[in-house]
Amino acid sequence: MPSSTVPDPARDAAVRARALGTLSGLAAAVALLAVLPACGGGGGGDVPAAAPPAPVPSPAPAPAGPIAAQMTVPTPVGYDAERLAAFDRLNEIRLSAGLGMLAQSTRMDQAAQAHAEWMVANDSFTHDEQPGTPGFTGADWAKRDQSFGYVPVEGAEVLSTTSVGAAAGVDGLVNAVYHRAALLAFEPDDVGIGWTAGSAANVTMPLVIDLTRPGTDATRGMGQMAQASIHGVSVWPLDGAEGVPVRMGQEGPDPVPVQDVSTLGTPASIMIDESRTILAQSFVMRNHVTGVVVATQTLTYGNDPNFLVPHSFIALVPLAPLAPATRYDVAFSGSTTDFGSTTQVPLARTWSFTTGTP
Repeated sequence: MPSSTVPDPARDAAVRARALGTLSGLAAAVALLAVLPACGGGGGGDVPAAAPPAPVPSPAPAPAGPIAAQMTVPTPVGYDAERLAAFDRLNEIRLSAGLGMLAQSTRMDQAAQAHAEWMVANDSFTHDEQPGTPGFTGADWAKRDQSFGYVPVEGAEVLSTTSVGAAAGVDGLVNAVYHRAALLAFEPDDVGIGWTAGSAANVTMPLVIDLTRPGTDATRGMGQMAQASIHGVSVWPLDGAEGVPVRMGQEGPDPVPVQDVSTLGTPASIMIDESRTILAQSFVMRNHVTGVVVATQTLTYGNDPNFLVPHSFIALVPLAPLAPATRYDVAFSGSTTDFGSTTQVPLARTWSFTTGTP
């Protein structure tokens, strides 16, 4: 289940208090006091000239914007095989989608690991911890990160429970529409990963991933850009992808509440950076061979029943499982708008993918 950030403060306060973890960075201003020497007369002597004041150093320029996409990151330390596999798979997915890699934060690792163990200890698969329960470290993911010394700016936490391994858990998360929006956000540059082999009645080998940017770093706290090669637009499944699942999987909450989530197909999606809003005029999926249009529901910031889709993301959700071993063509036509602007910039993308065999 995802816990993600959206841009509308009123909407956040009203309906996302539990799912959202946005923190504001605090800047400390230092006042420099110039001490002037007092001049005194007497004795008829010359009054010595005061020394000129020392020049005040120019402040460091504020970062102009996000850093370039992180194409390499330091080798993680302290991971067991499962957490390393999840780290590697997540960054493999992000690189293939034209995004930057996520660097390990050992402080967020501790928060994520503590929450994985809390879920097993309390037999509760949830983002929210209750004070007084065994292993409590924070009510939500952002507070848990803070308790271990990391100050997050925006970002998200995603959870998975699976018996087939943490890397497979990442694959399942990116196939689910809300989790995908979190994992493929352009801006996060750090990640913390928790996993345990422990299980309880309602929790099996939970995987916890926190991804965000540091509020204590003026440069990296601006986030990162996408790779130049995608021209500011990331699509999923990738163009030419093969072996794509025919079903979305057990997404929670259900993006189409009137329908059982297990009957939904793998969504196609398009994403831009958070400084812009994306709007769709047409978003269509077709069977490549027959040309038949797939019955879908377009999921946007404006119509998402669960208020989890960010303004920079649009998904096309098939209302039935896709056919196995079948190629599908996707066509998007719409526009983007920069914050503070009313100018709509046309955007069009076409791509295709092929499903696997269940």
